[in-house]
Amino acid sequence: MVALEAWRSYRDARDNAERTIQNLVRVLSEQTARTFQSVDLSLLSISNDLAEHPEMADNDAGFRSRLRNRLHSLPYVRALFVIGADGFISHDTDYPATPRVSLADRPYFLAQKNDATIGLYFGRPLRSRSVGVWFISLSRSVKAAGGGFGGIVVAAVEPLYFEAFYRQLWVGGGTIALLLQDGTLLARSPQQDEAIGKSFASSEPFRSLLAKFREGTFWSTSPIDTVRRLAGFQAVAGTPVVMIVTLNEDDVMQPWRAHVTVLVIGGAIVLAMLTFLEVLARWYRRREALTQEALAQAERLESIGRFAGGVAHDFGNSLRIIRSAFSLLRPLVAKNPDATALLVNADRSVGDARELIEQLLSISRNRNLMPAPCELNGLILTLLPILKQAAGPRIEIDFRAAQTELTSLVDAPRFKAAVLNLVLNSRDAMPSGGVVTIRMRVADALPGKGREGWVEISVRDEGLGMSPAVIRHAMDPFFTTKELGRRNGLGLNQVYVFMKQSGGSINISSEEGTGTIVKLYFPRLDGAVHPKATA
Repeated sequence: MVALEAWRSYRDARDNAERTIQNLVRVLSEQTARTFQSVDLSLLSISNDLAEHPEMADNDAGFRSRLRNRLHSLPYVRALFVIGADGFISHDTDYPATPRVSLADRPYFLAQKNDATIGLYFGRPLRSRSVGVWFISLSRSVKAAGGGFGGIVVAAVEPLYFEAFYRQLWVGGGTIALLLQDGTLLARSPQQDEAIGKSFASSEPFRSLLAKFREGTFWSTSPIDTVRRLAGFQAVAGTPVVMIVTLNEDDVMQPWRAHVTVLVIGGAIVLAMLTFLEVLARWYRRREALTQEALAQAERLESIGRFAGGVAHDFGNSLRIIRSAFSLLRPLVAKNPDATALLVNADRSVGDARELIEQLLSISRNRNLMPAPCELNGLILTLLPILKQAAGPRIEIDFRAAQTELTSLVDAPRFKAAVLNLVLNSRDAMPSGGVVTIRMRVADALPGKGREGWVEISVRDEGLGMSPAVIRHAMDPFFTTKELGRRNGLGLNQVYVFMKQSGGSINISSEEGTGTIVKLYFPRLDGAVHPKATA
């Protein structure tokens, strides 16, 4: 729509400009025609006066006075003079400064001498031999007493008159020019002295338009000053002269450019608003979808939590009965080693089951944290032997402590269990062995978290990695990619629940075949607090 409106307004702007230039050139052409008509009437009157008084002596004072009176009524004529049949000036408004030189070689003299029917003759611009300025000669022949050639009467029209007159009209950065039909430049505003008298007959558009049509318009680059303009032209009635009026294309099209600028800006604003609304709509749709997904996930987790809590409660009651039975049986089988060994193994299994109950209770959030200020570098150092034993002989633990104390408010047992879970997951991801790197550092502000100052603990392995689909569900309870019987799918969920309860954050990044990095973020406490030895 913007492009169509720009094109429509462009055509309208050009059409309006062409109509304006046509009207302007028509008015100026009519004014110029009246100017030449006034000169011609004066020349006819002078010619008739001379024909009626063939006995008049050269430089007759009375006749010269009449010439000067006529000159005063013709402000665009510099001088009026008569050239006798011999080619010398016989009467002149410049007398007594009249030069005694022959003008028999002047084209306007020869044209009148050789053709008695030529009438008003427009000569090409010439430099005056007496005063050295450009002039355009308008001339008529004078009949001798016997009807032959008796000389000519000449009006010397200065091109500067037209330049000054047209300059007063001020056609806004444009030009006005007069040319003969053969392409010779007579006058131009603004003036360019070097162009006066030059022929443009071989230049476009003169060759294709001005020589063939009496009026019209065209767009072109000026051969004089190389400026691109809109031009209108019209033949001056009753003369061999063509009037050309031009307007600078930049000036003519400026209103259109302003209109298009507003149009483009308006279109850009509308497009930006539509784009913003589309992005906003997509954001709301995505947010609604995420909210629905989060709600469904929360409802599912709540159901799992209630189920896990119920199972843990009932299962715990059963375990207490079993453990009580073991306590009663132990004295009875004390003298039977095999029975005692079986009882010990069974009691160990009850302990494992009790650990599972603790995990189920953490899912159901029935257990509250007991946080205390702990220096996490030291806390992991105390955990390293257990981590190395749990990882096995084919896994190397590379612990990189921070150079500064990292103190946070955490539940120490749950913290250790979280780190142990991550190490066990890394071990399972590297069946052929490898390195698990645990790195401690201070982190800056986290996205979505208002406060600054965090403790970052990253656990990195070189294992199989996870796909984006697996990462999305990695922290769901009971979700696991391991074969049945190896893990229960509660490890990462326990870590996730612990981090939420601790006011921290967890981030998982992984690519299949390159390994996994799990980062835990805990709020950092100001000041150094040393952990208890038994933390």
